[in-house]
Amino acid sequence: MTVLEKLLVPELSRRIVEQGHDELTGAVYRPDDMIGLTPVERVKALGLDGADGPFGEAPDHVDVIRFGTNPLMDLRIPTNAPGHAEVPWPTYPTGFLRNAAPVWILTMTRMPVSARFVRVSLDGSEQEFSRFHGAARGWEGAKGYIPPLHLVGPRAQHGGLDLPCSYTADQQSVEMVWVGDEQVPEGFAQVRPGIHVRVLPVSACEVFDIALVARWRDHPVRVLQQVGEEVLVLVTPESAADVEELGAAEVEPGVYQAVAPAAELTETEGVRSDPVPTQRAPRA
Repeated sequence: MTVLEKLLVPELSRRIVEQGHDELTGAVYRPDDMIGLTPVERVKALGLDGADGPFGEAPDHVDVIRFGTNPLMDLRIPTNAPGHAEVPWPTYPTGFLRNAAPVWILTMTRMPVSARFVRVSLDGSEQEFSRFHGAARGWEGAKGYIPPLHLVGPRAQHGGLDLPCSYTADQQSVEMVWVGDEQVPEGFAQVRPGIHVRVLPVSACEVFDIALVARWRDHPVRVLQQVGEEVLVLVTPESAADVEELGAAEVEPGVYQAVAPAAELTETEGVRSDPVPTQRAPRA
């Protein structure tokens, strides 16, 4: 297991605290490569500095997610990212941050168990505010909770069931999640209203990830959720013009979502990922 870190823009910090936001994606790096840096230096390393950036000119603190990788995480070296002149958000086409630290792009997944929400202050001191306790329990102390999306993060099959799950901290077991109070399968225990879990060894399950990809208005998208005749999609824009054309909303720098009519999706395909025995950050 490799420990990595993600810098949170203020809006993402708010969504975790207020809503229990549990999606994890974007630029990540090794915490050791940021030791001793001030909040301003950390923001600058990610290319998010400046008066027009999400942190303003001189942030007195930054929030980060510090997490261990799991066997289903997809980490990519961003050397094929669009050039800086083409998009209004920071990219890392050399594979390094502005301070020469290696960077990887994490494909969207669910927060892993034991992920830590940490605040780094101006003097470099750290305070842990919360920990993520899995898809069933969410963030400790958060005001809200979001049930796991079926199309984001690990899933497990066992006994005819195909359900969202989280690896346990030791990654030897998974916690399968049943959402709802009707027809709860045998062996599941309630951990919060409408949420039931069952822990099983990894060896007793088939654990995998499914990404439902499609094209919408000739742009590649990933389907995150469908409600009625509409779908929530993750957009991969190549320019600001793409964002405007699709009416996409920025979730964080370089990460956009949009609501699309399900009938407009074409070339829909499920892409399955199976666990990698030992997940480590790729070499820079």
